[in-house]
Amino acid sequence: MAKHIFRGLAIVLTCTLLMIFTAMPVLAFDARSGNMVTVLGGEVINDDLYVGANTVIIDGTINGDLWAAGNAIIINGIVNGSAMAAGRIVNINGDIGHAVRAAGETINISGDVDGDVMVGGSQVNIASTAKVGGDLLLGAGNVRIDGLIEGVIKGGGGDVTISSEVRGDVALKVESLTILPTANIQGDLTYTSEEKADIQSGAQIGGVTIHNLPEVKEKRARGFPFVLFSGIGGKVTGFFMALILGLVVILLAPRRLTSIAESIRTRPGPSAGWGALILFATPIAAIIVCITIIGIPLGLIALALWGIAIYLAQIPVGLFIGHWIIGHFRGVEGKAIMIGALALGLVILRLLRLIPHLGFFIGLAVILFGLGAVIVTLRRRRAEVKEAAST
Repeated sequence: MAKHIFRGLAIVLTCTLLMIFTAMPVLAFDARSGNMVTVLGGEVINDDLYVGANTVIIDGTINGDLWAAGNAIIINGIVNGSAMAAGRIVNINGDIGHAVRAAGETINISGDVDGDVMVGGSQVNIASTAKVGGDLLLGAGNVRIDGLIEGVIKGGGGDVTISSEVRGDVALKVESLTILPTANIQGDLTYTSEEKADIQSGAQIGGVTIHNLPEVKEKRARGFPFVLFSGIGGKVTGFFMALILGLVVILLAPRRLTSIAESIRTRPGPSAGWGALILFATPIAAIIVCITIIGIPLGLIALALWGIAIYLAQIPVGLFIGHWIIGHFRGVEGKAIMIGALALGLVILRLLRLIPHLGFFIGLAVILFGLGAVIVTLRRRRAEVKEAAST
């Protein structure tokens, strides 16, 4: 019985990978992983690049999209497609031909982006050398915008400072907003904040300036119990559903679940890389398969399996977090301790996902590492079996 659970998950991910690789004649891509992945200057990749590593450095040219996950992602070269990056530090110094989607602790953009930029993080910096050809959509703690924005600026943040030219409107929900004397906002400035913006002398605003105060939520007439369970009940129910599922897995196959959680710690780069490949390429491959191979039923089955795998990804990640915390105080052995570690990890994940502007990106990281760790574990076990058979 224990084997059936992980066989089922393995089947889910294997079918997903088969869908991806079956569609490769139409969907071309390059996948790389390791502790450090570097695309050297002068190297040209004529496909989409999916990469997961502790450090990702792009000095060459990618004639497609870039999907990167890791601790530090540094793009110095040229990406003629779009760039999607998730990491603790994301530095975009090169030129991006289409859009940028980035999430991380610190995001720095100093190159040219022809399309829209969507970013979420603790610190976001748009350098004076940067140019955003489309809109800037952001959710961050501290934001500094010194580069040219040819579209509009929308989103929310803690402390936001604008010192550059913005050719469209600015609409922000912030704690504090500073418009420096060098700023030139050609459209309207609309902001929601408890404090009045610091619009310094010399700053130019072509349109109207509107200051909105945050809305005060009215108390619901149905009373405290209804408000409590309607607001928190769903999150509590989701927590217990995940915990019960994890409990079943722990009771039936504790060693395999522990092995998957351990892969997140020992091989975070490959785990994130494989997770990104499964998460982002599967829907595209499923659509292609629907059109070019067997048809709609196979594509729908693949998407259903993909959704199941995404939901299951939180279990090994939750166990990894619980192991990491409890392991600092005592050895994590036995099913009872594993259950406690899983419960602790799931609670922490739920709390982290409540952080404004960052909840989505935290959930994305959980999916990437959870999915990828399963593949990394399966590949490692297969390599061990082959090695044992050869000896």
